[in-house]
Amino acid sequence: MIIKNKNQTIKRVFFPVSQCLCYNGLAMQEISSLTLVLSEQCNFSCAYCPQRQGKNTLKIEAIKTFLDCLQPRLAEEVWLGFYGGEPLLSWPQIEKTVAYSDKKYKNRFRFTLTSNGSLLKKEHIDFFKKHHFSLILSYDGLAQKSRDGGSVAAVEAALGDLKELYPEGYMVNSVFTPRTVPLLAASIDEMLKQGHKRLQYALDMSVPWGDEDLGAMEDQLNRLAMICMEHRQKTGDMPLENFRENDKKGIFACFAGRDRLALLPDHSIWGCYMFYDLLGHAPKNPDYARYCFGKLEEFMSMPAKALATVAANYVELRQDYFFSEKKELCSLCDDLESCALCPVTAALASGILAVFPSWTCEVKKIGRRVKAKFAAAPNGLSRSRHKAHA
Repeated sequence: MIIKNKNQTIKRVFFPVSQCLCYNGLAMQEISSLTLVLSEQCNFSCAYCPQRQGKNTLKIEAIKTFLDCLQPRLAEEVWLGFYGGEPLLSWPQIEKTVAYSDKKYKNRFRFTLTSNGSLLKKEHIDFFKKHHFSLILSYDGLAQKSRDGGSVAAVEAALGDLKELYPEGYMVNSVFTPRTVPLLAASIDEMLKQGHKRLQYALDMSVPWGDEDLGAMEDQLNRLAMICMEHRQKTGDMPLENFRENDKKGIFACFAGRDRLALLPDHSIWGCYMFYDLLGHAPKNPDYARYCFGKLEEFMSMPAKALATVAANYVELRQDYFFSEKKELCSLCDDLESCALCPVTAALASGILAVFPSWTCEVKKIGRRVKAKFAAAPNGLSRSRHKAHA
């Protein structure tokens, strides 16, 4: 976390044990990450996506107002992410935002963008490379046909262009559901063979995983571990982010609303765009007022105490406060300091923030178990970590 001492200097502190995450009442900190959800519109209708499509879009005037309003609170370096819907449907707003931030903020922002890739053209890639974007391209491998069958050729062409023109600038994220998880290992294997340098898989945690699904998932992850071991032996590299080593242990805390904010197409402001996915269409839900900073116009004139009150609600979102639908407390779990679960992801399945279905624990345990096997293999994670930092 970031705290200020008496001299108002900034330093980052990692808490390895359960401690209060609010220092001298300072719940909202310097802002180091901003997300612009440019539009509610998307050319896909993915079954696992929690977003509702609509007609609202952000205009450059609102984006400028948002950035300028936050200028006194911005950290020296800020990640500015473009999100959707599909952000490439709002391409003029991306160009205008980058031009404005470069002119006024002089290299203060580092840009990211998440896209389904179906609209990505070479001129977009040239622009992203010029401005040093970090890209996340959502592509589900062999499961893409069940996601959006008509998109396969366009997305694979975009991936080919990225590999050729901007190989260092993108990561492929692949989502698998209980129905598509049997395709997980083969999908990652195919993308490794295609030469993509950074890959990541994710699991749809908004739907139940039954015993058969969990068994299939563990089988696929074990197969994937073997594929990655063979790839590492041949190339000395480990492109799969999920198997990279992370030595940090500690109690996970959501930093939404404290060092990060999101501006949504309806001009509402949240600690993270996912809170809008969960609560944004239910203004009568008591949690709406707890986690929404109001509309942009309200936010600009909101008293500091009111801002701190909303930010303080986010402080409570930490793993040792979470529990399962069966009232199993995370704080009593032996794996507490090696587990992390997004409270909104949990709520998408359970309906309640920071309350999760018990099968979620099994999904997490299987992932840790397979990763531990991979790490224990000869020339395991330590070699790939050395390669990554070379």
